[in-house]
Amino acid sequence: METLMRREFLGTLLAGALAVLAAPGALAQNRAPVRFIVPYPAGGAADQITRLVAQAASQQLGTPIVIDNRGGAAGMIAAEATLRAEPDGTTFFVGSNAPIVINQAIYAKMPYDPEKDFVPVVGMGKSPLLLVTRKELGARNVAELIALGRKPDARFTMGSASSGNITHLAGEGASRAMGFKVTHVPFTGSAPAITSMLGNNVDLMYDALPSCMQQAKAGRIVPLAILDGKRFPQIPDVPTLAEAGYPGHDASAWFGVMARTGTPRAAIDGLNRAVNAALKDPELIARLNHIGAQPMPGSPEAFGRFIADERARWIPLAHLLGVKAD
Repeated sequence: METLMRREFLGTLLAGALAVLAAPGALAQNRAPVRFIVPYPAGGAADQITRLVAQAASQQLGTPIVIDNRGGAAGMIAAEATLRAEPDGTTFFVGSNAPIVINQAIYAKMPYDPEKDFVPVVGMGKSPLLLVTRKELGARNVAELIALGRKPDARFTMGSASSGNITHLAGEGASRAMGFKVTHVPFTGSAPAITSMLGNNVDLMYDALPSCMQQAKAGRIVPLAILDGKRFPQIPDVPTLAEAGYPGHDASAWFGVMARTGTPRAAIDGLNRAVNAALKDPELIARLNHIGAQPMPGSPEAFGRFIADERARWIPLAHLLGVKAD
């Protein structure tokens, strides 16, 4: 009888211990905070999407996720900072079009190899680009922009989030297709580029929705076309560029978590599970949609295949257009 009672007591004790370990925050006290190094300043699409996803994912992990904004050099400053950290599963890079894909095509020399030095963890969110202009330019639609741009003495200034950013490359391609020239003006992120446009210093920009949509809805800048296969629900009156007569130029800014090569697979899988669980939350999905983004869930392998497809599309286009870093 005494032996039976002892077994029951030990069984209850073990069950209680396992329940504590299974709780979301049970291991937080034994873990250092996770750091996401973002290659753009606060306020832009990368920052907004990362903060929303990180906040939700941290609840799944049971440990804080700290956002570390390191803008500049088309994301290469942030990438290098990630590579200087130990690959111990506490420091991750927020990869995007430029530092993981397009930089390979437009920079003669890079301080890292995005295909060898980083491995995919999980996608977070993507956002179609929106063609916007400053109000004083006077173009109310794509046809009027083209008419202004094709005048003999016309040369628009085009802002971008950085040299090599998708806002640069897609903008060059779409502008050339519409038959007008642009002078590229790179910034350290979308937020400062839009601020410059509000000050009438930049004529147009092909920007991701999170950093320009609210300004467009408020009437401070003019939205002309969205570079996607369908109109975006939050701005239903804005046509697609295809509807305006220029199909084949769909482009989105995307953001996902990358790890330094050598990071333990257990850390990669754990973070992947946390982010995927967060991206299923209807509240997070609604918040992403509200700022102009869509979730990008999936396995590390699926995210890797997505990146490979992006390289196959954008690197040849960069070579074809002759786009080089400014």
